[in-house]
Amino acid sequence: MRSSRDNGTHPGRRIRGLGSLLSALLLVAGWLMGCESGYQRIDRRVDALVREASGELGPDAPPPKGVLPPKADASPSDELYRERPPTVNPSASELKFQRVRDADDVLGRLKSYNEVGEDAMRIDLPFSLAYATAHAREHQFAQEEYVLAGLRLLVERHRWGPRFFDEITAEVLSEGDDGFYETSLRLVNEFRVTQRLPYGGELSARALASATEDLHNRVSDDAQEATIILEAQIPLLRGSGMAAREELIQRERDVIYAARDYEQFRRDFLFQIAQDFLNLVVQQQSVVNAQRQVAQLREVEQRERSLYEAGRTPLFQAALAEQATVSALDDLNSRQEGYRLAVDRFKLRLSIPIEQDVVIAPSSLDLPVPEASLDEAVREAMLYRLDLQTQRDQVDDARRRVLVARNNVLADLNLTGAVGINGDPNVNHVHFDPGETSLRAGITFGLPLDREIERIGVRQAQIDLERQELEYGAFRDEVALEARAAVRDIDRARYTLEIQERNVGIGQQRIASIEAAPDRADARDASDAANELLVAEDRRDQAKRDLEVAILSYLLETGQLRVNERGFIRPLPGMDGD
Repeated sequence: MRSSRDNGTHPGRRIRGLGSLLSALLLVAGWLMGCESGYQRIDRRVDALVREASGELGPDAPPPKGVLPPKADASPSDELYRERPPTVNPSASELKFQRVRDADDVLGRLKSYNEVGEDAMRIDLPFSLAYATAHAREHQFAQEEYVLAGLRLLVERHRWGPRFFDEITAEVLSEGDDGFYETSLRLVNEFRVTQRLPYGGELSARALASATEDLHNRVSDDAQEATIILEAQIPLLRGSGMAAREELIQRERDVIYAARDYEQFRRDFLFQIAQDFLNLVVQQQSVVNAQRQVAQLREVEQRERSLYEAGRTPLFQAALAEQATVSALDDLNSRQEGYRLAVDRFKLRLSIPIEQDVVIAPSSLDLPVPEASLDEAVREAMLYRLDLQTQRDQVDDARRRVLVARNNVLADLNLTGAVGINGDPNVNHVHFDPGETSLRAGITFGLPLDREIERIGVRQAQIDLERQELEYGAFRDEVALEARAAVRDIDRARYTLEIQERNVGIGQQRIASIEAAPDRADARDASDAANELLVAEDRRDQAKRDLEVAILSYLLETGQLRVNERGFIRPLPGMDGD
């Protein structure tokens, strides 16, 4: 090797030249990273991926919006690293318990619970669905699950794309010789690119540049080296073919499953929110019915009291009427508390602040009754149910895993090769000499002597396939059962509604006849008539709710429910009477 004096360059210049090259590379990398934030690029790619996956489901399955970037993040804090977080748990002596006052107006407090402020939020069914779609935690969670599937796919795709690495190493070397140490500084830069091959194996390219400067004696020999290495490893048996792409294939399919799951969630969510709201309307109406019953019983009580004071009826009739009124008041308070609790739970589900006063505005879906047969409902469910399609595709996933497990039992047969081109260390610039090229090629065969674990894996995959097929068969039968039940529920709800409408009419006629001839009925007859009318009105309101829920359930169970971006039902042809 020639000295630095022989080649006319100073070793420090070589190191400074290498450092300048490294600095230039870092500047270029910084410029590229500054053009677009890495997280912004990820968000953009996930958004495009989710839109593409949702597009596979058609125009009626809009992708989620506004999920990325996440609202939650973490920043360094002493609280995060505290090994013993504090607990608030005072002793009994530190707590207080205040007994109720004897003169406390319990009835007045109960009435105050029903009061709402002037800023009360008016909630109807369309508002509930839109607000839940925009704010509900369940909906946000479902969106994030969808996005996480997209992120997992991006990770796997990145593994299959070209991957760049650059490492810079600075070393101080010291070697002793009879008590005299020669110290040198060595800088090494390794830049490499790796690329997975489509059907197994990997191709890589590495560029190594190093420079060494003797720190003890500036006139001693120094060295610089540069090498380019191209390597390839290709499996021919185990790990080759489509088995090598299993993770990528599964991640691609998982995104489609996630798109279906998200769309299925939107449909289930609409059904659940609508059902909860309709239940609130029924409870609200039951309170109104109970209030009307109390008013009727109070009139009976006043009449019986007047008759007793006039000496026309015994005292027990007036007492019986008063007892019926008190019982009705207690029932009214129970219904009001149940309604208040249901409203609070509904607010929580919609992510409305619990302290926000709301007013439930009665509204309905106004869905027409569909004309459907049992066989038609089952056929539509088999074609359109997204969760059934996913279950069917997961059987194919299990079959594919059996093939991958069998591939793992094969022997290892790998081709390897490498080409190395060395640079000329005696020139003051990067120069590669073709005469310094080195070639290497080989084949490696590994006998499958120990494949017990892999053979067990085959059996596990086969059992998993059988279970997946059984689960699919059971789920398919369950879907058929639910579709048939949905059709029957519509007929049952229609019949129940007709019966309860007649019961309400009969109850109203009974009340009217008593009011027309009060002397011919006693207090028990009046209270029984009021109670029967209340029961009939409650059942009628429940039947109306049940019919709307049954129609919505039919659309959901047969896979025909479509949801727009605001979370409301997208009408199907024929729903509007055309």
